[in-house]
Amino acid sequence: MPHHPPEWPAKNNPEMMTVEDVARRLNVSDSFVYGAVSDGRLKHHRLGKGQGGIRVSEEQLAAFLRLTERGGEEPDSKLAPKPSGNQFSFLKPP
Repeated sequence: MPHHPPEWPAKNNPEMMTVEDVARRLNVSDSFVYGAVSDGRLKHHRLGKGQGGIRVSEEQLAAFLRLTERGGEEPDSKLAPKPSGNQFSFLKPP
């Protein structure tokens, strides 16, 4: 894998990224990105003959990140336990 300066790929083409660019941006391995492409989680473009080179746009990467976002949701009021009058009702004398 070639070594590139930290500001790369922004200097080259900020619109389209290679698998290596995406991996660097996400701080993951190339194989993780190839897996996300292969199983359809990361939308991409195929350019060139044969299978073609994989290119990912900023919008496609942003959509992928939105799909992987977890946590921080407000609890669903239907699923949240309802508070009772006495939290320690099990401590009441018989």
